[in-house]
Amino acid sequence: MVKVRTAVSALLAAVLAVSIAGCSFTNGNQTLPRKYDPSDGVGANVGDLDVRNALIVTDDGSRGSLVVTVINQTDKQKQLSMQYESSSATAANGRETVRVNVPEFSTVTFGYDESEQVVLEDIDTTPGALFPVYFTSGNSEGAELKVPVLDTTLAEYDGLTPSPSPTAVPTPSATPTAVPVPIPTPTEGTAPEGDNSGDTAPGDSVDSGQ
Repeated sequence: MVKVRTAVSALLAAVLAVSIAGCSFTNGNQTLPRKYDPSDGVGANVGDLDVRNALIVTDDGSRGSLVVTVINQTDKQKQLSMQYESSSATAANGRETVRVNVPEFSTVTFGYDESEQVVLEDIDTTPGALFPVYFTSGNSEGAELKVPVLDTTLAEYDGLTPSPSPTAVPTPSATPTAVPVPIPTPTEGTAPEGDNSGDTAPGDSVDSGQ
């Protein structure tokens, strides 16, 4: 009986230890084993730039606005490149690249409120999907993120869809230049001379009388 009680006590102690360890692993004072993004978006460190809370807002899945915050803590302007698959890409690999500049010592958000939009053209996705976007900066190794695709069902994303594509305005044709029509210059008549008598009769020509 004593041996049974001892075994049960040991088992309970082991379970309790695991439970306590699990609680301390997930409490607010511990570092989580994965990167945590405090938004619907995802992020990564790309060279000297920090990409935060990247997500795509779309209407129909063919055009999307990439909403993302980029942090540059260096004393120099940095360029961030974003590459994605596009049906209209001219590159051989079928990918389109968008580049933005991030000023030194700045935090810049794209696609939100009145900020500049980064529009992904001719993509094939749907709200609720994850769309791969490859981020890189300088010569550093980039990171491919599975970016969440959202629509305006949630009120906080209302108004963040891509701006309408600019409509091509036809160039008015040049107004044809009017070609002046030359006015014929009158030439001297060749009427036969009159009798210079000063008297005229029907059928006579009229001359100067000199």
